Amino acid sequence: MKTPATTTSIALALAGGAALVPYGASAADDIQKVVVTAQSRSQSAQEVPISMEVVTARDIQNLGAKNLGDLTGYLPGLQVDATQPTQPVFGIRGVQPGDFGIGTDTPVGIYVDGVYTGKTGGALMNFIDLQRVEVLKGPQGTLFGRNSAAGAISVVTNEPENSFDMAGHIKVGDYGRANLDAMINLPLGQDTAARLVVVRAASDGWVRNAANGAHAGGDQSWATRLSLKHKLGDATLNLSWEHEQLRQAGWPAFGVVKDGSQPLAGYRGVYDAAYVTNFTDPRTAPLENDVSGGERRNFDGVTLRAELPLGGMTLRSTTAYRTFSSFNQTDNDGTARVDVSLSNTDQKRAYNWQQEFKLSGRTAQLDWIAGASFYDNRERQASTALLTTATLDTVNLLGGGNADFAALFGGLGQAGVPGVDGASSFGWGETSYNYLQTRAVSLYEDVIWHVTPATNLTVGVRWSRDRKNMEWYVPGRSSPALDTLLDTYGAAAGLSAAALPSNQIFYAAGRLAATPVRATRSWSDWSPRLVLDHKLTPDLLLFASLSQGYQAGGFNVFTPPNAASAVAAERDPSFAPEKMTNLELGFKWYFPGIRATLNGSLFAYRFKNLQDIKLGGTGPIATYNVINSDQQAKGLDLDGRLRIAPGVTLFGGMELIDQTYRSYRTADTSGATLDLSGQPVGTPSFTGMAGVNASWEALDGRISATLQGTYHSKTRCNDDTRALQCLNAPAFRTGEAGGKADLRLGWDNASGKFGVGLLVNNLFNKRYVYNLDGQTKQVGMPYASVTPPRTIGLELKGSL
Repeated sequence: MKTPATTTSIALALAGGAALVPYGASAADDIQKVVVTAQSRSQSAQEVPISMEVVTARDIQNLGAKNLGDLTGYLPGLQVDATQPTQPVFGIRGVQPGDFGIGTDTPVGIYVDGVYTGKTGGALMNFIDLQRVEVLKGPQGTLFGRNSAAGAISVVTNEPENSFDMAGHIKVGDYGRANLDAMINLPLGQDTAARLVVVRAASDGWVRNAANGAHAGGDQSWATRLSLKHKLGDATLNLSWEHEQLRQAGWPAFGVVKDGSQPLAGYRGVYDAAYVTNFTDPRTAPLENDVSGGERRNFDGVTLRAELPLGGMTLRSTTAYRTFSSFNQTDNDGTARVDVSLSNTDQKRAYNWQQEFKLSGRTAQLDWIAGASFYDNRERQASTALLTTATLDTVNLLGGGNADFAALFGGLGQAGVPGVDGASSFGWGETSYNYLQTRAVSLYEDVIWHVTPATNLTVGVRWSRDRKNMEWYVPGRSSPALDTLLDTYGAAAGLSAAALPSNQIFYAAGRLAATPVRATRSWSDWSPRLVLDHKLTPDLLLFASLSQGYQAGGFNVFTPPNAASAVAAERDPSFAPEKMTNLELGFKWYFPGIRATLNGSLFAYRFKNLQDIKLGGTGPIATYNVINSDQQAKGLDLDGRLRIAPGVTLFGGMELIDQTYRSYRTADTSGATLDLSGQPVGTPSFTGMAGVNASWEALDGRISATLQGTYHSKTRCNDDTRALQCLNAPAFRTGEAGGKADLRLGWDNASGKFGVGLLVNNLFNKRYVYNLDGQTKQVGMPYASVTPPRTIGLELKGSL
C-alpha cells in the first residue's frame, strides 16, 4: 500500500518551489490563511471542527500531480488506486471497496464544485486549473449527502476574474513524459469574464510488453474547461463546460509463473511452498501480455451555478449535466500462454442530471443552511470475458475432466478438415449487459449555534430517498469462428455449434433465459451530525463530533434474480444500504511564536454492510462476486510543522489505525466457509512521513529544495488474504513494509513570473509487488501489479 502524509506537510513541503509566487513571499505562513468550504461556508481551515486535509493548487503543481491518484501517499487516511483510471478505487481510513459494477456506489463521495461525480468514468479526472482539494474524513452525509459515508473529496476550481491573466506550464521527463497546461483569463466587460484552460498529459509508459513490443504503464489524455462569470445586479452566474478525452494502453499485468512447461495440475488455487518456488520476481522479469488492452474515455459536463441575495439570506443554485462513455480492456492472466488466455472488457455509458438549492443565513447566534437536492442517473454497462477453447480445456483438465476441444479439433483434423488439429484454439466470448436508473432526493439542514464567543454547537440532519431500477441481460456465448467451423465440418465429428455448452464464465447467469430480467428497490435514511467545538485559547481549538453517513443500497450486477433458486442472494440480488457511525475527538493548535502547527484527532467508527467485490467462487475460473461485511476501527491522526529558521521548515505526519472485521463470512477456493470476524481488514497499522523544506535568495531569485520520505508498516493480512497478499516466496514478497522519497529543486525569478524545477519521484527507486491476484489464480496463474520506477522531470513555468 502507498503511504500518506499530511496536508499541512505537503502545503509547506512543496511551497518552496511554488510557481508564480511573488519574490520574497513566505509560503510557510500560507497554511494559516487557507479558506475552505468543508461546512458549506467559507472558513479558515484551522477553524473547521472536522478532521480534514487541504491540498492547494501550489501543492498540486509542485508535486506534479495530474489527478487524485497522484496524491496517494501524501495525505493521511486517503487511499486512491488509479491503476485503471476508468475504474478508480477511493478509500478513507481503510474503508476502500473495489467494486467497478454499476449496481453499487462508493462510500467516498467525489465532488467537483459541489457536483457529485460518481465512482467510475467521471470520478478520476485530470486536474484542471484547481484552487484546492479538500479531503474530509469521517461521515459527511449531512452536508454532502448520499455516498459519503466514509468521507468526501471536494475539488474546487478557479473562477473567471475581472483582470487579464495568462499562464503556462510544461513538463518533460523520461519514459516520454510531456505534459502541458495553459490558461487565459479575459475580462469581457465590467460584469463579465471568461477563463479557458487546456491540459495535456502524456507518456509512453515505463515498461515494454515483450509479447508484442508495445509500451505499457503510460498515459494519454487531454482536457479543457471554458468558464463564464457574469454579475447581474447583486446576483452572480457561473457557467462552465468541461471536456476530457483519455486514450491509453491497458495496465500491465505481470505474470509470476514464467516457466511455460510448469504443470498446472494440482495447483488449482493452492499456493504451498513447493509451488511458489516456481514464481519469478515481476520487478525484473519481462512483461508478457498476449492482450495489450487499453482504456478510453470521453467526458462532457456542463454546470450552471447561481448565487442571489434574498433579504439577509443567500440562495445558491447548482444545475449540472454529466455524460461519459468509457472502455477498458485488461489482460487477466498475465502471460502470453494460449492455454490460460483470458481478458476482460468493461464498457460504460452514463448520463446524469443534478439540481441543488441551498438557502443560508446568519445572525448573532446562529449560522444556518437548509437545502434540497435532486439526482437522476442512467448508466449502461457491458462486461465481457474473452478467452479461448484452449483455456476451457485447461480448466476442464484441472477439474478432473478431459481436453474436449483438443480432442474435437484433433478428430476434425483426422477427418481431413484443413488447418485444424489438436493444438488449435478458437476465441470464446461471454457478455453481461446491465442497465441502471437511479433517482434520489434529499432535504437537509445544518445549524451552528454560537453558545458563547468561544463555544459552538453544530446540529445537522439530512433525509435521503433513493430508488433504483436494475436490468440484467446475459445472452449465450459468442464464438463466430468456432460456430462456422462446426456448422461447416461438425457433422464429421457428430457435433454442431448448437450442441456446445453456453456460458462458462457467467455460468450463474447462463442458467437463466437470455432475456432481460428487472428489479426495483427503494431506500430512505436520516443522516445526523452533532459537533461541539471550543476555543480553549485563541490558538487552540478543541472539538468532539458524532456523525453518521449513508450509502444507498444496490444490486449485484453479476447475479440476475432467479426466483427458482434455493439461494436467497440469487433470488434477490439487492443489498441493504451501508451506514457508518463515527466518534471523533480532535484539536487544532497554532503556535505563532515559533510558526508551528500541530493538529490531531482520535477516531472510532463502525461501518455496517460495506459492499465490496471479490475474485472467487467455486467455478473453474474466478468470478467477481459482491460481498458485504461489518467493519470497525479506531485510530489517531497527527500532522505538524515547525519552522526552525527563516526559510527552513520541518514537517511530518502519521496515522495509526486498527481496523478489523466485526462480522464477515466468505468462502475459500474450495467453497469452505471462512469466518473472518475479529481479524484485520488489511490496512497497515502505521503510515507516516517526514521531510524538510528550505529556500534562499540566489541568482536574482529564489532557490528552493524539498526532500520528503514516507513509510508504511506491513499489510495486516487475514486467513483469506494471507496466501497472496502476504506472500513470502523466494523470488519476492507482498504486503511488506516500505516507503519512498521524493526530491524537488526549483528556482523562481524575482517577479515570480518565471521558474524552472527538477522533480524526482521515487528517488531511491523502491519497487513493490502488490495486488497479487487475478481471475486465473484458481488455475495456478496469478498475476500482480508493480509500482513504477524512479521518474525524473524538468518543468518550465511562466505567466504574464
